Order: sequence, then C-alpha cells, then structure tokens
Amino acid sequence: MKTIQFTILIITLLVSAALAVPENYNVSWEGTLKAVHHGDVSGRVPLKQFSGKKHLFAVGPVAEMDGEITVIDSNFYITRVRHEEIKTDNDLTASASFLVWAEVPSWKSPIMLGERADNQDHLEKIIETLASENGVDTSKPFPFMIDGKVKAVDYHILAPKKTSSATSDHRSNAKTITVKDVSVKFIGFFSKNHGGIFTHMGSMAHLHILDNNGHSGHVDALALDSKAMVLFPQ
Repeated sequence: MKTIQFTILIITLLVSAALAVPENYNVSWEGTLKAVHHGDVSGRVPLKQFSGKKHLFAVGPVAEMDGEITVIDSNFYITRVRHEEIKTDNDLTASASFLVWAEVPSWKSPIMLGERADNQDHLEKIIETLASENGVDTSKPFPFMIDGKVKAVDYHILAPKKTSSATSDHRSNAKTITVKDVSVKFIGFFSKNHGGIFTHMGSMAHLHILDNNGHSGHVDALALDSKAMVLFPQ
C-alpha cells in the first residue's frame, strides 16, 4: 500500500511540474530614474542594440531629456518636441537615459479592467489584483498592456531644459498633452520593489501611452473606462 501511495505521489509531482509553465519573459533595465532626477541624462542605453529583437516592449526617456521612448512589439515610437510640434519616428540612432524592457513572445487573453480607474494609484491596485488572479507572480517585475477607450489622460514628452540649473525639475520644459474620450494603448512595467529604478518612488508602475495620433509619452494622470482591456504576459 505504501508503495502505491508513494508511486501516486511521484506521479502527481511529475504531472504538476509538467503543467507548471515557466515565465517566458524577463524584465531588464539599464540606468535609473533616480540618476535622471539627479541630473544624469546622458545616453546610457543605445537603441541600436535592440535592432532585430522580436516582441520587444520598453519604456524610457530619450537621452538629454529630448523625448520619450515607447516600444510595443518591437515597433519604436520615439516622440520629441520640435518647435512646439510633436514628432514621432523610429530612428534607432537615439539613446535612452534609462530603459526598462522585456521580450514577450505571447500574451494571455485580454481581460476587462472591470472597474473605472480614476487615477494611477487606483489603476496599480487593479493591475496587481488582476495579475495575481491570472497567474502572474506579482512579487517580480512584469510588463502589462492596456487597450481601450480613456475618459482622459494627461501625459508628458520631455524636452531639453532651457537652463542648465542643477536644481530645476527635469520636467521643467516638458510638453504636456491631454487626450479625452479616445481609444489608446498603454505599455507599463509593474514592480513593488523598484522605486527609483524604473518606477517613481511611491509608485508601482511606469506607464507610457501610445495615443490615437501615434505619439507616445509618459503618463501623469488618467481616468480609464471599466471596459478597457488588460493583457498580461503568457
């Protein structure tokens, strides 16, 4: 009898191991938000190194505070402000002051947000709950996407400071954009342990938008419809 029970236990463990699906992505980063806030806006991360990479997702600022970098499925949206106009290209000669990225070959089926998110703190709590319910290990950093209609989103595009004052805000010359009642995409990176690295202190997500005009930027404030769809990595 003991032999049979032991055999059943071994089979159960083997089946469980076979069914366990390892994460098929790894979140990486180079440079830090903290360094940027302390004035190091140099080009630490050349974008050419990512040429040819498949299923790449990334967010970060262009070096010298000259724009925002958003990458969705290896499509680069490098958005800058030129003479008060917004320009977006995919020129990989640019560099980032810091970048967080992951290669994600596949995503789980989209799920509805389920409730209206009135600000980013609220959204982060919803994302954490939904991720946990859908088998994502929230103790580790992970990317996520949101696709749907927004009530309103404020986002900024960094632009070089007009003065070299070390005490001025790194966003002092940023251009702020507001979009309302349009369908957009978001790519974000969630972590409870990387404040000052790739999330702001006190925040659990670094979130970029790809708006309805094909421009990208760093999200500052948002209000999302409950029917927005969320995707987590497979």
